Amino acid sequence: MCAGLIEALVVIIINVKREGDLKSIGKMAVTAQLARARVNRFLLSEIGSQFCAGDPELDALNEIWRVPILLVTPALIVGQVGEAAVHSVTRVLQSFTPILEIHASAEKLRKRRNAAIKSAFLQARKG
Repeated sequence: MCAGLIEALVVIIINVKREGDLKSIGKMAVTAQLARARVNRFLLSEIGSQFCAGDPELDALNEIWRVPILLVTPALIVGQVGEAAVHSVTRVLQSFTPILEIHASAEKLRKRRNAAIKSAFLQARKG
């Protein structure tokens, strides 16, 4: 976990240096986890517990964290069904894939990955 966070910070620093916006690094470096948490709160309260936020990617030019919305089961990340955008300084949820579109994408993924989903549930039951 800690190694992943360090790698994420290195990627952020490299991306910010490429954009030439070094003054913003202090504000943005600490918000990836908060952006992910912000999206997870939104998903749980507005969409459902079968979804979670993936690893945020920084768009330093626009000061936005792009956070994938994932369909998950107990032991399997089924796939991406949408995306949310969180402001990298204010942590405000600026946009997200429409809820009906998220549910439609999730249904398509469930049909396509049905065997893997059933297997994941069986593995989770076995412990």
